[in-house]
Amino acid sequence: MKLIHEMDLTKIPFHLKFHYAAYSELPNFYHSHQGLEMIYIYAGQGDILVNRKVYEVRPNSLYIFQPYQLHRIRLHVTTETPYIRSKFLIEPSIFYDRLQHMPLLQKFFLQIWKHEIAQPVIYDMQSNPFVLELMKEYQSRIKTPSPAPEIQEEGFLFLTQLFQLLKNNWQTHLFGDAPGVLQKREYHQAEHVIHWLEEYMHEPLELDRIADELHVTKHHLSRLFKKATGSTISEYMTVLRIQKARRLLETTEHSIEQISQDIGLGNVSYFCEIFKKAMGITPLQYRLFLLKHP
Repeated sequence: MKLIHEMDLTKIPFHLKFHYAAYSELPNFYHSHQGLEMIYIYAGQGDILVNRKVYEVRPNSLYIFQPYQLHRIRLHVTTETPYIRSKFLIEPSIFYDRLQHMPLLQKFFLQIWKHEIAQPVIYDMQSNPFVLELMKEYQSRIKTPSPAPEIQEEGFLFLTQLFQLLKNNWQTHLFGDAPGVLQKREYHQAEHVIHWLEEYMHEPLELDRIADELHVTKHHLSRLFKKATGSTISEYMTVLRIQKARRLLETTEHSIEQISQDIGLGNVSYFCEIFKKAMGITPLQYRLFLLKHP
């Protein structure tokens, strides 16, 4: 399964899919998108891990994932408990440019796109009836994602109104000054593990050391992390390392061997193997692709 879900958003910059359902289990894995992704959930049970935090899946909630932001959606789906959602995938640079005559909304969207979002999940959105009315209206206009100009124009109009609603009603929630929301949330032990993995990614993975620092047994730590995130600590570390390797390939001229060392993998062959498994191409092929598509 690829780490990054690629989609040509230059052809369909506003890829909107309204109110569709799943009635059987879906894959549970870490991934990211090159665009800005927003998911509105009407019904479902499970949890979502994003930005080192685990959020419960609740009806009538919105989840925002920034470009290339790792996240994992873990759901319990049956015929009795379906997963019903609308998903909006946006090419942020194109949407930003089209907001040039709306400077305040453009500034707000830039925050969503490039700044840290304190609370990327908004619960109980049905409290504002305009949100559901807006989605119901455009669901009838946009039957399926399409590059057709009229569908893209409808998509732009929908997103403009949606972001205006977010700006007017939830800006403080998203970007801070909402102490009640932040203080009520307990810091999960698994999040301490993720912080540790991010800080010591360049070093060999030592579960004993993490367990000692968190004052738990190695067995308990592994079980707790698996239950909270749906993956093992080793699997999550691999995802982090691939993400960092991709950034280094994009932003530096370091050799493949040096990058392998930088992410804590001394074995270059193993690094190339796991990179290809996650990305679909080798590190060298990825770098050559970047040179051809600057």
